[in-house]
Amino acid sequence: MAEMKDNSSERTYRFALPTQAGEAPAQVEQTPPETPSAAAQAEPPAAPVPELAEDVPEEETEDTKLVIKVGKTNYAVGLFWQPIQDADDPIEEISQTMETDPEFDLYCTHFGRAPQYAIGKRSRGHSERQVVAGIALLDALSDQSSFLAVFKVDEGWWFIAARNDLILAENDVLYTSEEDAKNAFFSMLSVPDWGYKIAPQSWHVEGTEEMDLEELLRNSLQVHLMSLGAMRSTKILIGVALIIIILLCGVVYGLYRLLQITPTEKVDFKPEAPAQTDIKPVAPQQDEAKPWEQLVKIEPFLERCLNYSMQLKSLIVPGWGLGEIVCTPEQITTRWDKTWEKGGRLAWLESAYKEYKIDAKVVEKRINETGTSAEVVVHYATPLPTDASTPTAPLKELEQEMVDISQALSVPMQLSVGEKRIGPAEETQKQSEDVIPARQSYRYLAFSFSSPFDPPAWETFFEKFTAMELVKITYQPRSESALNNNWSYEGRIYEK
Repeated sequence: MAEMKDNSSERTYRFALPTQAGEAPAQVEQTPPETPSAAAQAEPPAAPVPELAEDVPEEETEDTKLVIKVGKTNYAVGLFWQPIQDADDPIEEISQTMETDPEFDLYCTHFGRAPQYAIGKRSRGHSERQVVAGIALLDALSDQSSFLAVFKVDEGWWFIAARNDLILAENDVLYTSEEDAKNAFFSMLSVPDWGYKIAPQSWHVEGTEEMDLEELLRNSLQVHLMSLGAMRSTKILIGVALIIIILLCGVVYGLYRLLQITPTEKVDFKPEAPAQTDIKPVAPQQDEAKPWEQLVKIEPFLERCLNYSMQLKSLIVPGWGLGEIVCTPEQITTRWDKTWEKGGRLAWLESAYKEYKIDAKVVEKRINETGTSAEVVVHYATPLPTDASTPTAPLKELEQEMVDISQALSVPMQLSVGEKRIGPAEETQKQSEDVIPARQSYRYLAFSFSSPFDPPAWETFFEKFTAMELVKITYQPRSESALNNNWSYEGRIYEK
C-alpha cells in the first residue's frame, strides 16, 4: 500500500512491500527536502491554484478509462491486486473483497509462484474476456521475482510494480500526467533489489532501461477478466442440477442393462461340409526388437510434460481443486475434486476445458457417480519421437555412477534392478504350432527421485546416460511452496 503526502515544506511517501512468509511488511519512508532557493523566495507568490486540481489528481478522475491498446490487443490496467489466502477456494474471498465497492464487478486469478487475484470495474472501461496486462507482464519478466516499470503508451504512462512475484496492491496505475508517473516511479526507486527497472529513455534515470511493451507481451500468458455472475447461483438451481444428473445416470444405466440382454440366436441345422485340413505355412523366426531400439526421446517428453502441466494448472474452475498430474510417454492424467460445499458444478469444469484449448487429440473425463470428483486423461495429438540408443555400461558401473551423482547433488535416489521380458507369453507358445521365438529378458537399473526443479532443469542429467528410458513424471500443482519436492521422476537404464 503506497501513501503520498505533499505539503509546502516536505513530501512523504510510504509503502508496504510483501516479504517472506512470517515476516511483517517492510515500511519504507522517504522525505526528500524541498528547500527553496533565495532567488525563488524573492519572487512574488504565484497565483493560487484551484483546490480541485490538488484534491483530484488527473489519473483518478472517473472519466479515465483504465485500458491500454498494445498492438491489436486491448489490455486491462489499473486493477486492485491482492494475494490469495485460500488457493483451494479463492472465490469466497474474492466475493467478499468485491462487496466492499459496488462498482467492483470483474475479477481474474493467477496461480503462479505466488497466487493472487485482481478486481476491476466496467465503469472504468474494463470488460469481460479482456486480457489483463499485469499478469502478461509478470509472465514476460518471470526470470526476476521483482520489477519496477513505467511504459509510455498512447493513453498515458502505465506504472506497475511487483515484489516477490506479487503485483503490489495499488501499484498498477495508468497516469495521464508524466509528472505524476515520475513521482510514483521515484518514490518506489528508493527501495533496493529490483530485478528490472524499466523507464522511458527520455527520463535519463541511471540503472534503468527502456523496453518495448508490445514485444514483451507478444507471447506472454493471456489471462482474462471474468464475472462472478455465473458463480452466484441459488441453492434451488444447484438442487435442480443435481436431480437432473441423477435422472440422467438412471437413464444411462437402464439403457446399459437393456443392451446387455441379447436375443437367443437361432440354430440353423445344415449338413456340415467335410472338414478340410488347412496347411499353414511355417512363419520364419523373427528377432524381437530390443527395448532400447525404440526409446522415447527424453527432451521433447520433458518439454511436453512441463507445458501440459502448466496449462492444466492455469485452468480456473471455481469450487474444484486440481490434484496430482502424472505424465507418461503416452498421455497425461490428473484429477479434480470438489472443494466448495456451497457450489461447484460439473458445467464449470466442462466450460473450463472448452475455454482453455489444450493441444491434444482427446481430453477424456471420467466423473464419479456423485459428481464430486473427475479423472481427466489428456491424450497427445501426436506421439513423441523415438530413437535408438545402445547400452554402454554394466549394471554395477551404472549403480555406482548414480550413487555418486546422488551424493554430489544431495538428492536421495531409490535404485533397484529390474527385468523386461519381450516376446509372446508362455500360453501363446503352447497353443500355437508356428515357430515362435523364445521370450527375451533384458535387465536394467530402475531409479526414482524427487526434486523442486522442473523437467528442463534435469535435461543435462538425463543426457549423460545411453539407453535411458524415462517412464513417468509426477507433479504436485497444489504445493504450498515451489521449493518443495513438487516433481518426481522415474526411469530405467538398460545394462550392456
